[in-house]
Order: sequence, then C-alpha cells, then structure tokens
Amino acid sequence: MKTTLSLLLISLLVANNALAGAYMFPELGGANISTAGAGAQAVAEGAETAYANSAAMTKMSEPTIAFNVQGMVSDIQFTDTGSDGLFAGGESSTQAGSAMPAGSVYYVAPLNDKWSAGIALVSAGGSVIDYGADFSGAILLQDAMLITAQLNPSIAYKVNDNLSLGVGAVAEYGMLEQRFAGTDKFQIEATGSSLEFGYTASALYEFNDKHRVGFSYRSEIEHDMDGDLTLSNQGVDSSVGIIMPANATMSGFHQLTDKASLLWSLGWMQFSSVETTNITLDSGVFDIQRQWEDTVTASIGGYYQLNEQWRLEGGVSYETSPQDDPTMQYPDVPTGELWKYAVGATYEMNHHWRFNVYYEYLDVGQPSIEYALADSTLRGEYNANIHFFGVMTNYRF
Repeated sequence: MKTTLSLLLISLLVANNALAGAYMFPELGGANISTAGAGAQAVAEGAETAYANSAAMTKMSEPTIAFNVQGMVSDIQFTDTGSDGLFAGGESSTQAGSAMPAGSVYYVAPLNDKWSAGIALVSAGGSVIDYGADFSGAILLQDAMLITAQLNPSIAYKVNDNLSLGVGAVAEYGMLEQRFAGTDKFQIEATGSSLEFGYTASALYEFNDKHRVGFSYRSEIEHDMDGDLTLSNQGVDSSVGIIMPANATMSGFHQLTDKASLLWSLGWMQFSSVETTNITLDSGVFDIQRQWEDTVTASIGGYYQLNEQWRLEGGVSYETSPQDDPTMQYPDVPTGELWKYAVGATYEMNHHWRFNVYYEYLDVGQPSIEYALADSTLRGEYNANIHFFGVMTNYRF
C-alpha cells in the first residue's frame, strides 16, 4: 500500500509539468492573433512589438502604449474507452473545458533616431482545466490552473536603414494550483510558485518599405515550483521543475498591392529540453522520463485594406505535436497537433487611436490517453478545441 501511495503522489506531481510543457500560448502575448500569428515579428505597427520583436521598436516614431483585453474558453470532451483498476467507475463522458480572462500591457518609446526602449507585461503560457470529481482519472487530476506573468523590458538599436537589433530581459512568475481525488474524505491539493529569469534577442531587416522580415528568440525559463502537497490535512513540502522551453520565430510582411498584404511565420519550440521531470518530496528526489519532442509551427495570413480606416485580417497556422504516444499523455492537457484559424479587423479611428478585434479557433484534434499506474490504466479519447477573442487598443502620444 505504501508503494502504491508513493507512486500515486509522484504521478500527481508529474502531471504538473505536462500542464506547462504541452502548450505555450503566443495568443496570451497578444501578437497578431487575428492572423493566427502570421507576420507577428515583422508587422511592427503597435506597441505590442515590444514583446513580439523588440528590434522592430525602431519603426515606432512616437511613444505608444497598448492594452490587450481577451478571453479564453476551452471545450475539452473526454470519452472513457475502457479504464480499469483505480480508474474504473468514472463517467463515460466528461466535459473538462473552462474559461479564463487574460490581458497584457505594452509601451514603446523612441529615445533618439537610433535607440528605442520598451516594456511588456504579458503571460507566455498557462492553462485551466476542470474535470470534476466524477472523472475516471480524478485521482490524477480533478482541476488545475497554471498562470504565468512575464515582465519583459527591452531595448533596440537601428544599425542602418535596413537592419535593427534588439535585446531584452525577462522576469517570469509562475503559480500552480491543482486538486486530485475529489471526495470529501480523500482530497489532495498541490500548490507552488516560482520567480525565474531569461532573455530575448531579435532582429528586423527591411528590404524596402513594402517588404521586411523579423526574427525573435526567447530563452528557456526553468521554474522550480516550490509549494505544498496536502493529503488529508497533512502537508509535505514539494517542488516540481517546470520548463518553459526556448523558442524562435521568423516572420515576413509583404505588401503586394495598395490594399493587400501577405504575412507568414515559421516557428520552433525546444520541447526536447523536457527529457525528464525532477520532483522533490520530503522522502527524496525522483527523476521521471518525459520524452518530449521539438515542435515546428507554420502560419500564413493576410491583410486587406477596405478604406482609410478599416482593414480586414485573417490567417491559419499548423503546429506539430510534442507527444503522440498515448502512454505518455496526462489528463492535465491533452497534447496533439494544433490547427489555428483566425479572423479580425483593425479600425484606425484617428492618428492617436487604433483598435484591433480578433477571434481565433484552436483545434487540438482527438488525442488518446493510456496512462498506467499501479496495475491500472486510464483509457480514453479527447475532442478538444479552444477559443480566443479580444480587443487590442493602441494609443500614440
């Protein structure tokens, strides 16, 4: 019994890392959501470029501030396909979707004809999921929330008329809350938090007024989520290593006609850095194999200028899956390949005010899970999608 309980506690903590590792949502940063991320590092027309590509801040001729207010709603349907042992007896179908608000703030100021500075307060990743107590895998997870907040000051230098370079520092705070085994008599709760640091590097190259490319790199941030694991009102110290992986993106902006522009992006996420999960309990340190793989993203989108004030926008994106093996899946976030479809519009009210409204649909597909623990297996299939919507407001001083 003692061995089974130890395995259960370890497995509960392992799930934390999947929560952070499976998805890094660039949507939470608010850069070009209306084009599914296409062109985010090359557009450079609002203060949000302080986060998307700090080098592109040299294109801002006036101090500019931006506010992004958004919502995220997930629809996650789990269908049990024959769970046994500890996982038997749960609902045959479970709705695990949830919703949460999000927001971000950006500011860019030109210092002179060569230097610009900016700062962004955003979230680079996070997740909310809620199965309820009747879920087949409730002993692994009932509900969970991971929230990150990132402060990103940066500076840019215009090398010449074509090339600009940027660097930035990152301070990221992460907070984790989870509940397991949802009954009145047997309740396990886990909490943790961490403040860690990283950096960014970026570049913008302008061929001419109509064609430019941008590049950005964000370093890995490794969190040690120190907190408590509480079982039947008795707590133990715990710490879980959560990696926010390094990522790089290259984007292009091409004005094809007076009205139409083409945007694209290619991205890479270093999920292979999550080979193992280090878990520290009072009884010792455990090393769990993860076997994640790097992911690649490709997106394409466009702008169409209706008139001097209104512009229509849209795009589509594809991202490979970090883990396709059902035996390596966890119920916190069902991982699979991602398709994103986005639309939006920008309204230029006057020289000072500009508004962008957007909607993005994320199709996570139908990943399967076959998670084994103590001679028991959680078997099921997911049908998951996520909706992002919001308004980005820019004000030029």
